[in-house]
Amino acid sequence: MTTLTIEIPENVETTLSDLIEKLGGKVISKDLENKAAKKNEVLNALEESVKFIKSHQAGNGDAKSLEQLMNEL
Repeated sequence: MTTLTIEIPENVETTLSDLIEKLGGKVISKDLENKAAKKNEVLNALEESVKFIKSHQAGNGDAKSLEQLMNEL
């Protein structure tokens, strides 16, 4: 089997990937893996933030003021 590396715009990537797989080919994309990893990282951070907010609203833990956060920078 021949390996071919191509660069295409993101808006046609899925359609082209589907076509290649229908033709019996295999799509190997590091960009898609990186995007999936980044998406999971963002979702995990968001979930952690929501848990912290709910905990703070329930009276558990102390949140820092904006001034305290700015002083840390």
